[in-house]
Amino acid sequence: MKILTLQNNDRTPSGLIGDAIAEAGGVEDVRFPEHGDAVPADASGHDGLLVLGGVQFAGDDVAHPYLPAEIAAIRAFADAGKPVLGICLGAQLLARALGGTVRRHHTPEVGFTAIEATNAAAADPLLCGLAPLPKLMHWHYDTFDLPQGATLLATNAVCTNQAFTAGPGLYGLQFHLEVSADIVEGWVEMFSEWTRDRFPEFFASYRDQLATDLPASARFARQLGLRWMEMVRAQAESRRAA
Repeated sequence: MKILTLQNNDRTPSGLIGDAIAEAGGVEDVRFPEHGDAVPADASGHDGLLVLGGVQFAGDDVAHPYLPAEIAAIRAFADAGKPVLGICLGAQLLARALGGTVRRHHTPEVGFTAIEATNAAAADPLLCGLAPLPKLMHWHYDTFDLPQGATLLATNAVCTNQAFTAGPGLYGLQFHLEVSADIVEGWVEMFSEWTRDRFPEFFASYRDQLATDLPASARFARQLGLRWMEMVRAQAESRRAA
């Protein structure tokens, strides 16, 4: 199974989701649109699409002229019935590709944050049986409206749309379930004093959060990654049998 991975920042790799993809027998084809890598115009060469996070605003095609190509790829995979998993910026791009609106959010979320599964999650193949959800890593300033027909799967009081599905295999996750301790350490190193001044509590306590919350988050990431890959496998086998 070949997964097209769109990595939108040098410090936002697939991490624990990439580990789950490999465990399930998948191979990632990682592209860096920000650095000029081509984004395939169709889904024919891949079985699934993973769209990762980044510092970009998902609605700013002027500052980030490769975003329309990412949007087109998401639509191509969705139209082909191939699974798409969007994380943070990737979730926002998935929502936008399917007709939702992206916008700046009134309250940023940074750090491991509690979220709640909705009633719909109990019947969803990605999340069923996994509630209550663990605290999961957030680092976002933006949010999105759900595309028409999408189903909300997780929420919290700060940012309503935490996870959604828009059809079989199509999932947007606002939180960063892919993070390892090294990834978070890289983000801390990358961000400026201005960011540190805005979120002093997180920067003072993030190592404690990693120790307390990352183990459960990592188990959750593996479960979701393997479940999503089962969808990739099932749809690939269905296409071969057709």
